[in-house]
Amino acid sequence: MPLIDGGLHTEVCPAGCTSDHSSDARGAFLEDLVHLLGGEASMTVGVEDGVEGMVQLPVLRAQIQVEPYSPDARTRVPHVVLEPSAGEVVSGLGPVELAAVIARVRAHCDRLDEVLAQLVAARTELLPSCDASEPGAWLSDSK
Repeated sequence: MPLIDGGLHTEVCPAGCTSDHSSDARGAFLEDLVHLLGGEASMTVGVEDGVEGMVQLPVLRAQIQVEPYSPDARTRVPHVVLEPSAGEVVSGLGPVELAAVIARVRAHCDRLDEVLAQLVAARTELLPSCDASEPGAWLSDSK
């Protein structure tokens, strides 16, 4: 690939690289070279947008990558880039840091289970006319 600051560079992708390096072929800085490894893990949640209604936004998107010429030593080795919500990025997560994030997300899911239990209790109390024998009747927002 041509280097923007002069010269040519030949890069061999690491095993499992899924990056599309076609834009690099037009010229790049070595520091900007990124190899994505494997697929990304992500999920979306529906978020109310005042203009478009309900839109799906990615949350907790994670991708393994390596930036072999980065000035940051943490990113010169395979690491995770985590996008907690659209546009917010945490870069350079190693195994220990990623495990800590996962533990916090699991703990938060436990708290969400508590909120769910409180919601079910509140609906049971406030909507006693729901037929409890009908599976999921009290879970519906349509009553």
